[in-house]
Formats: sequence, C-alpha cells, structure tokens
Amino acid sequence: MKRTIFTIILLNLAYLINAQEKTLKELIAEGNKVYVEFIDVKKNIPEAQNAINTALKGEEWNRWTLVEKKESADFILKVSVEKKGVNLLSMASDGARIRVITEVCNLKGQSLWKSKRYQGNASIFTGFSALDDAMRKMIRRALGDELLKKCGEKKK
Repeated sequence: MKRTIFTIILLNLAYLINAQEKTLKELIAEGNKVYVEFIDVKKNIPEAQNAINTALKGEEWNRWTLVEKKESADFILKVSVEKKGVNLLSMASDGARIRVITEVCNLKGQSLWKSKRYQGNASIFTGFSALDDAMRKMIRRALGDELLKKCGEKKK
C-alpha cells in the first residue's frame, strides 16, 4: 500500500515538473512579449535598466519584444543587479563588480526558472566596465546557456 501511494506521488511530481517545463518553453518562445522587472539591490546603479534593455535588444539576443506594461506581456523577466566596490580605474559609476541574477516568472509572479549568480568585473579586458561585462554574462551564460538548455533549445 505504501509503495502504491509513493509511486502515485512520484508520478504526480513528474507530471507537474514536465508541465512546468512545457509552460516555461512556451513562455520564452522567440517573438513573445516580455516585461522586464529591474531590481536594483542596493539602489546604487540606476543605469543598469538601460543596459539590460540594450542587451536584450542587441544582436546577440533580440529574442523577445520588450513591453512597458505587465498586462501586455507573455511573461516577466526579473533582473536583479547589485553593485559591489568602486571602480577606481574609470570615472564610470558601474562599480568594480556587478552581480546579476535573472528569473523567469509567469504573469502571476510565480517563478518558473532562476539563473545562477554571475559577476561582471571591471578590467582591461572588459573596457573597465563591470556593467557591460555583467550584461554579456546575463545574455550568454544565464539566458543562452542555462535557460535555453533547460528548455532544450539551441542558441542562435
């Protein structure tokens, strides 16, 4: 009896996980509308909103249509950005390190997928821009490698 109940529970969990992945794949399909919810963790990098939008519209990604109202979107992309340290090598205010985490949510706000945390660094290789480096990692690693692989899709 216990085995039967346990088996039924496992089958239900497998079904729910599979249903969630199908929903995620449908939501992130190319051409869908996305509302970007920007979270400035320490409220010290407001220019990140424009950097996020530019990265999502750039040649490397440009997969979704960005909308300004949640009601007209197919899903929500939460992007959490945190500035650490000070970039002494340039006059830019983007810090020495910028950490970014992305999350896909449905319109009810339920999280369907969350990326690892990626860190952009200010260095000679990144043009001393931690923000630009963090945005590249958000596109290439978080969205490109993690999200698309989870949904069984390939990058462009």
